[in-house]
Amino acid sequence: MRRLHFDALKPICPTCRRDALVLEPGAQATSNAVVSGVLRCLDPDCGERFPIIAGVPILVPDVRGWLSANLPLVLAGDVEDAAVEAVISAAVGPDSAHNITRAQQSRYAHDHYGDLFEGEPDGAEPPPGHARHCLAEVLRHLGIGRGPRLDLGCAAGRTSFDLAASHDAPVLGVDLNWPLLRIGRGILDRGLLRYPLRHGGDAYERRETYHFPPEADRVDFWIADAQALPFAENTFRLVVALNVLDCVPDPARLVAEVSRVTRPGGDVAFATSLDRAPQATLPFASLEGPDALATMIAAANHDTVGAKPLRPTGPPRDLAWSVDPQDAGAIAYRSRLMTMTTAAD
Repeated sequence: MRRLHFDALKPICPTCRRDALVLEPGAQATSNAVVSGVLRCLDPDCGERFPIIAGVPILVPDVRGWLSANLPLVLAGDVEDAAVEAVISAAVGPDSAHNITRAQQSRYAHDHYGDLFEGEPDGAEPPPGHARHCLAEVLRHLGIGRGPRLDLGCAAGRTSFDLAASHDAPVLGVDLNWPLLRIGRGILDRGLLRYPLRHGGDAYERRETYHFPPEADRVDFWIADAQALPFAENTFRLVVALNVLDCVPDPARLVAEVSRVTRPGGDVAFATSLDRAPQATLPFASLEGPDALATMIAAANHDTVGAKPLRPTGPPRDLAWSVDPQDAGAIAYRSRLMTMTTAAD
């Protein structure tokens, strides 16, 4: 956890939402970052504690539940030898938790970082870079004002680095997915990009290279819930949430949280496939088309303290996107991009 981001963003307790967090004595730290330690809520009626693991603070309302579900993933390190990993992958099979995690890493990390490698596998079309292209569209249509930026649902983190390259402000990438977040974290901590690229079944190729983005010192990655962000009102100048609305239980709650933490006159961008992930989004919250999406965004801030109206900065745009690249091809679809500004005081 970079001290720059902790000091600039001043996170609050995601459990009680009433008070600030402080770093308990005894943390393992360098001059500019905390590697391991505990953050504690200052509210005496709450006092909840949140671990910092491998430089990543876990700032979710139900920290016990998140750790219970994710601790094996947190404690599992990379298999350093690619040949050994291939044997493990074949032994446990494509439906194992190990390979399900690797397939997800392949899907996101290759779209984020595939351009850093020469040559693509036969049939790997369309090329990677859809998330970056979407962010480039965001930056073309929104003003570049001063202040921190939030990359909501940052996955493997390339868009966070791109946001930092667009301005000299701190950028925070947040996600609930540890295996994806640790890919970006590896770049921050060691300058090492490593991810599995799936060819099909349990056949993977290890992608690995050193990557030192010049703007990396302005980027940090935290575990946080997009529906209960651990920040006070008006913290961020820009918030982007690319293909996240369709991956949360209650999209309206996410929109309200985004408008709450964005400064008056700040900028917001949402991209969504207008679908829902059945394992995540509740049926009643499904986004059934563009009109339902616009209605949901217009009404989302009514019941949240500090939420502000969101006003479109232009018409929505539909962008090409694809997922699950492998030798047999990829699933292509379109994602609707909306850029907005929060109502000024």
